[in-house]
Amino acid sequence: MVVILDTTLREGELQPGVYFTREGRLTIGRALAEVGTPRIEFAIVYPSRGGKMEDVADAVRAIEDNYTGSIAILHARVLKEDLELANSYEAQGCAIYMAPTGLHRRDKFHGMEQQQIIERFVSALDFMKGCGFTYRRASVEDASRFALPEEKSEEDTEEFLRDLLSAIERAGATHISIPDTSGILPLNRCVSFVKSVTDLIRIPLACHFHNDYGNALGNALQAAMIPGVEEINVSLLGLGTRNGITDHYEFVANLEDLYGICSGEKREKLRWLYDVFTDTTGIPIPLTHPLSPQCFVEKAGTHQSQVVKDPTGYIPRKKLMYDSRGGVRFEAGQLMSKQVVAKLFEGHEVGLDVIVDITNTIAARSALRKRNASPWEVQEIIHAKSGIDLSLERINRVIRGSDLAYILLTLKPQFATPSLLTEVRRWKEVERIDEVYGDVDVILLSRIRDADGNAVVDKIRNKFKDSLLKTVTIPVE
Repeated sequence: MVVILDTTLREGELQPGVYFTREGRLTIGRALAEVGTPRIEFAIVYPSRGGKMEDVADAVRAIEDNYTGSIAILHARVLKEDLELANSYEAQGCAIYMAPTGLHRRDKFHGMEQQQIIERFVSALDFMKGCGFTYRRASVEDASRFALPEEKSEEDTEEFLRDLLSAIERAGATHISIPDTSGILPLNRCVSFVKSVTDLIRIPLACHFHNDYGNALGNALQAAMIPGVEEINVSLLGLGTRNGITDHYEFVANLEDLYGICSGEKREKLRWLYDVFTDTTGIPIPLTHPLSPQCFVEKAGTHQSQVVKDPTGYIPRKKLMYDSRGGVRFEAGQLMSKQVVAKLFEGHEVGLDVIVDITNTIAARSALRKRNASPWEVQEIIHAKSGIDLSLERINRVIRGSDLAYILLTLKPQFATPSLLTEVRRWKEVERIDEVYGDVDVILLSRIRDADGNAVVDKIRNKFKDSLLKTVTIPVE
């Protein structure tokens, strides 16, 4: 079994623009533990730079106190002051890192000698043993450079790497990590390099691959098959410095679904994990990610014809089983299949000529407006062509769209905004409220209608008619 170490709450925050709150770390850390992630890594915070220990400590305690299948790991430099800080969190694990390559020793460590690097690792590991850490990982940062003659210096020899790894093992490390820090390890050299390291050590190996050339997932999957490799580092959405690292979902889903290898995690909860993460951080899932909204939407008519009858003709069976929320939907565009329109009319007697006419009208509308037709437009076209009133709820189950809208409110200057916000926050159909400045005072993200079928914007107008200057409703596509 491969052991997953998720480093979203450490490496993930190195992604430019990503910052986690105290509450966010707690929520994400708990969610990872709920999924069964065995190792969850955190960065220590530095009080001298304005950090508060509680920003990380709450999440560490939550994992250590409530989840027997997960441990928290603090990530630290090979410095005593960092290790003392890490020890104050009372976590089971600690990982230290330092780059021994000639490039880093010259530029980052001001010409430090190779023997000094070895001594620093040994001293740090001795201190970690004294602290009682049961998981002690030494990360040989930039290790992949040793495998690349065109990238390494003359001093980056196999003999030095062997001496370093041996010293680390003797000093009491429980794991050694060989990060591809610059993301420069080609797919065709990964296996030979990792095997060469496993031949040099007797303790478990951890691998951490960066994605600068898009090779992180491929290298991680190859490494996971090598005897001696125990741990693979991942993060949610593959977040990490520059282009990030191996994506958590992509790695685990590949192992479980395609290779039949147990990850120890709850495969069926990965979708939920990513929903928690995006809801907590506001970081959207990219369109090309396997869990994006696109993954269960079909646009091409020939695909739609197949998927209407059996979605596994195009969509992986296990993704449908584990990751789908509400099944497959279809884009109402130029390429739309009449089979989708026929599906909308299930239970109604409608002639083929009407179905074809509706399909062509939707396609023409899409071509004219250079976008897909929304569920509201489909509803309107169906009524105009067939006289049948299909509910928006029914159409939304088949056609890609949304029953959400942005409601923009402009209030009278003398009106106290908090009273409106207090009332509207109680409405279950309202998902988000933002106060803004300018021509608009409040923006609501809300369902078009409430549970009783009443238009939400009408409820607002009736409730606050003496306070509103203007409302604008913009459907969310």
